[in-house]
Amino acid sequence: MSRASKITFALSTLLSAATIGGVYFMAEYEKDQLQEGPIKDRARMERRALNTKQQANLEDYEKQKQIYAELEKTQPLTGEVVEGLDAKGLSPPKGV
Repeated sequence: MSRASKITFALSTLLSAATIGGVYFMAEYEKDQLQEGPIKDRARMERRALNTKQQANLEDYEKQKQIYAELEKTQPLTGEVVEGLDAKGLSPPKGV
């Protein structure tokens, strides 16, 4: 076997071994990342859901404040009890 063929054989063997090793380590790294992915996704979704829930609560609160203000303009709260009966205890006429 000539010197050139020995060098070529050695280099191709080293390159093959490096390629196999690199692929193995990359596969292990990706496997670890895939196992951590659902954990990270769950934490992210919980943060997002919490923020979404807080936003929905805030929107509901703002709507309630707006409705309260509108109703208070048309129906001011005086503390007076209104029964719907006139002074004689008769119900109001049907046409009214």
